[in-house]
Amino acid sequence: MKKVALAWFLGIAGFLFAAFIGLWSKSLFTISESMHFSVNFPAGENISVGEKMDCCDLGTPWERAFGSEWNDYPPGGVLVWGTEGQLLVDVGQEGLLKRLVQPRFINLSSHWIRNVGVKPYKIRLEMDLCGLEMEWETFEANWDQATHSTTRYIEPGKTFNMDWYFHIPPEVMQQNVICHPGKLEVFDADTGNSLSVLPITILNTRAE
Repeated sequence: MKKVALAWFLGIAGFLFAAFIGLWSKSLFTISESMHFSVNFPAGENISVGEKMDCCDLGTPWERAFGSEWNDYPPGGVLVWGTEGQLLVDVGQEGLLKRLVQPRFINLSSHWIRNVGVKPYKIRLEMDLCGLEMEWETFEANWDQATHSTTRYIEPGKTFNMDWYFHIPPEVMQQNVICHPGKLEVFDADTGNSLSVLPITILNTRAE
């Protein structure tokens, strides 16, 4: 009987520990080490309603989350259906292993640069992180690295992929605010018009 109770206890304890570690790792992964986010275009006050799909045209979870209360698409935010309208990165939340093995190396990733408009677009991307040098990577074949532009039209409801990698200099890590305001801006590659602006702030809450 004691062996059975011990087995149940160890099993439950192991499950709770795994769940805690999973949630903790997810929080670090989301805000500090490898931040995955969505970008919606065209979005913003300068875009007329007729240029964008409504929530039900795009489908769930917009329809499920907002329904009749849906107002407009935000420029983007954390994870696939981000509604924050901004990115907030806190490198002070890096885990101990990350600080030891790969310190100050950050990845911003969007597999969901999504066309929420009513027509196809070729887009050009502009990422400004307050002068931090970065590498651009994508698995997309239809990409011009020299101009940071797509070479295919993105149909309504469809997406594009991009990753940015950068190091934060040691001297900058002493600052509470590493970058503000930064931004990711999406342009119409054919006309040069701005389609969406996603503000980015990089903090270090561990700085004294």
